[in-house]
Parts: sequence; structure tokens; C-alpha cells
Amino acid sequence: MTAIADLEFFDSHVHFWRPEANDWYPGLAVWRPELVRDHLPDGYRAAADGVEITGVVHVSAVTKPGAHLDETRWLDETRRATGDPAAIIGTVDPSAPLGAIAADLDAQAESPAFRGIRVFDGLDPEAAGDLFRLLGDRDLVFDLVVHPGDAAAHAAAAERAPGTAFVLEHAGWPDGDAPDQFRAWRDGVARLAALPHVDCKISGLGMALGTLETARLRPFVETCLELFGVERCFFGSNFPVDGVAGTFPRLIGAYREIVEPLSGGERRRLFSGNARRRYRA
Repeated sequence: MTAIADLEFFDSHVHFWRPEANDWYPGLAVWRPELVRDHLPDGYRAAADGVEITGVVHVSAVTKPGAHLDETRWLDETRRATGDPAAIIGTVDPSAPLGAIAADLDAQAESPAFRGIRVFDGLDPEAAGDLFRLLGDRDLVFDLVVHPGDAAAHAAAAERAPGTAFVLEHAGWPDGDAPDQFRAWRDGVARLAALPHVDCKISGLGMALGTLETARLRPFVETCLELFGVERCFFGSNFPVDGVAGTFPRLIGAYREIVEPLSGGERRRLFSGNARRRYRA
């Protein structure tokens, strides 16, 4: 059995923030007030506690309008000072004029670690075609925030943008693991998995399910691997958010246990290689 300490983990989904110094997270105070505290690279690596972290992808968490450019600049300063993050997924205001969105993408691309964006809220998939084309033209990734109820609309939008690379965040963000919830989640994820330019980030299950128990995570992880294949999947911690359900070693231990039957090369791709490829790290 592979020990946690034997794994090299390139973490495809983390958040750093300093809420007292940077007032960019009003949504966090409403959604997860227990997380309104500093979470920085040194604390993240301390929480990893025996897991060998070889790099991280930071995904934007700002909810204050207009704060995203400041966040990317701060992250780039943090990268130069600490080495983390290796890659940055920023954001834009999807309601802004297309020219303003393009300017925001170019401003964030002043960081050599900038690799793409996600839009946490407010994206109309029916109207996102121009945004997706901007990303494809710049070789940038779109991290896709999808829930089972809107997976079909997002899959249709992604199908119309074959020149853009998409990453399904948080394994499609299931609503729960009751049988009807699992079926709805699987149907939505299958629509996205049918598109070859969509990868799957297996993350956020602790947040969605409220547990890091291996038995509860297993059906979701195994279904993602079944639908996307090993080559289009990779793991992320979603820390500190998934930390509300347990510890970092517990999460990685659950992932490791689930994929133990795979070959060593397949495990290395899931824990490191595939995310490095997708985010060019």
C-alpha cells in the first residue's frame, strides 16, 4: 500500500487569503464565517502534515466587485516571496463589456503564473461564448463551476467552444449522496465528460458532502474516473474549505485508498502529472 508520505501531490485547488488585510471576501463571511482567518502558504503546508506538496494552483475566491486584479497582483507577490502558488486561476466580472473582460485577462496575465479564470457566480452559459473564445485565443483555462441542475446548459456552452480548455471544478459539485442526488449528479457529469476538451478536478467533496470518509467519497471519485478516464482527472484539496470536514492527511489518505488498485503511473498522473499538464506548471 502506498503511504501518504510516498506521494508527490501537486494540489490543483487551494485558496490563500488575508481577510483582515484584504477586504475582498464578503461572501466568505456569510457562507463560511469560521474560515474568515488568514490562510497563507506556510499555514497550508503545515496543515499538509506529511504530504509532500510539489506545487499548488490557487483559485480565486474574491467576492468583492473589482477586487480580482488586486488579488492576482497579491498572489504574484506571494509567489515571488514563497514559491506558492505555482499557477493562478483568477476571475473576471462576466457582466462587464467584452473589451473590459479582455483587458482584465491581459492585466492578470502580467503574472507569469496566470493560467486562466473561474467565475464563481453570475455566468450565463448561454451568453458565455465570447468569453470562452477570448480564453481560447489566449490559451487560458476556464475552471467551470457547475451544479447538477445546470450541468446540461454548461455542457452545451462548452461544446460550442471546442478551442477552449475547461476544467470541471469540485467533481461537478454534487448536492449530496442520496440515491436521487447521486443519479442527477452522474447524469450531469456524464454530459461534460463526453466533451474531450473538459477535464475533471476531483476536489470539494468534503465541502459538498460534509465528510472525508472514504466510503462516502468513493462513489464520486470512481465515477469521475470511469467517465473521464484517468488521463483527464486530477485531485485537488480545496483547502482550507474542505478542512471543515477533516484534516488534510485524512483527505489525501482517502484519495489514496480509493485509487490504490491503479498502477503507480496512473496514481502519479492523478496526484501530480495531469494537473501540471493542464495548468502548465
